[in-house]
Amino acid sequence: MPLSAIDLFIKLGFEVEHCRKSKLIGKSDKKIAEYAKKQKAILVTRDLEFGSIIIYPENSHYGLIILKLPNHFTANKIIEGLEKFLKEINIEELVNTITVLEVGRYRIRKLNKK
Repeated sequence: MPLSAIDLFIKLGFEVEHCRKSKLIGKSDKKIAEYAKKQKAILVTRDLEFGSIIIYPENSHYGLIILKLPNHFTANKIIEGLEKFLKEINIEELVNTITVLEVGRYRIRKLNKK
């Protein structure tokens, strides 16, 4: 996730914490997921592994957005797609979901509450 995403989230009125700019730097993915859930934060990542229900059972996330965008996308292209999505969606609808954002579309899968 580009650091410039911080500015986008702030501009849109969200609280944001980037792993590279926080106490989470160098922590395992599992620790990052646990921290986000404890903070009641929606985790936004390009790492597809966070969406694995084998590694992260359905109750592992408060909410998750996976950016499944081409590797050649620049930071600006990533921000552009993310901004379009965030302006379209009601953020409360993303709680207790896994959302996959792709070029020109997104899918939302509701998680079972446990």
